[in-house]
Amino acid sequence: MFSTGKPLSLRYYLVGIAVIFIVVYVPYFFDVGSEVVGYLIVYGIPIAVVSVLFGKQILSRAAKNNKEAFKVTLGTFSPLYIVGIFLAAIALAIILQFYPSATDLLQKTNPVLNVSPTEAWVFIAFSLLVVGPAEEYLFRGFMYGGMLSLTKGKYWLPLAILSSLMFAAAHGYYAQTYGVASPVFYIELVVFGVSMAIAYNWSGGNLVALAVVHGTNDAIGFLSVATTASIAGVNVSRIAQIVFIAVGLVFTVTYVLKKKVLINPTQTSEQQPQTQQPPSDLPPPAQ
Repeated sequence: MFSTGKPLSLRYYLVGIAVIFIVVYVPYFFDVGSEVVGYLIVYGIPIAVVSVLFGKQILSRAAKNNKEAFKVTLGTFSPLYIVGIFLAAIALAIILQFYPSATDLLQKTNPVLNVSPTEAWVFIAFSLLVVGPAEEYLFRGFMYGGMLSLTKGKYWLPLAILSSLMFAAAHGYYAQTYGVASPVFYIELVVFGVSMAIAYNWSGGNLVALAVVHGTNDAIGFLSVATTASIAGVNVSRIAQIVFIAVGLVFTVTYVLKKKVLINPTQTSEQQPQTQQPPSDLPPPAQ
């Protein structure tokens, strides 16, 4: 049963956030059995609770403006992906100044990618069909969308950063695996979350595009495990990543910069054309 569509209360929002974090961290302290059961718990329970609290509002906008949403999401993701790598490199340089042994920690296998090549193919599909949609529903649709609902769209950019910090905090396995070197990964996670949150806001709450981009990004990681094939000496997964980022940069230049960033500063809100109001209690996308 989905929510009634009424405005989200702070109490219900906090309940949803608590459920997300409690359930996400359950596998760290208790044996949940098989990996499949673990995923059912980590995603299934929060999705069920969030759907009761705010599901109707999230889904009412999830597939709106798909064409524009894909342009915005790809065009926002790619430049911030590069920014994330740059900031992570700076963080790594600083960490190595104080902890030279952090280099050894970074040699550890990413726990998410610690699967066989055969399993990796399964996880490519799983990333696209489950992880991308589930995490965007929870972290952008509820966590960030709930913030926008509670504040009526005020402070949308600071809230994008806050929700992205919370998104990163839900990935405790990086701290568990990489210790002092984990900020390198958390910086990339936060920047990724910010890119998705900005795209969510600018697209008016679309989740379809975000789920596809998120799932594709994760799937490319598993592709690096699934195949060692190369083209002109470059690994296929690396080529896929470069192409993915390049396509996004095209939309950064042709759409995001022109439509969302380089707006005529002399144009007042009264002069701007009126847009159709979104179908929920959330505010219209910021310009």
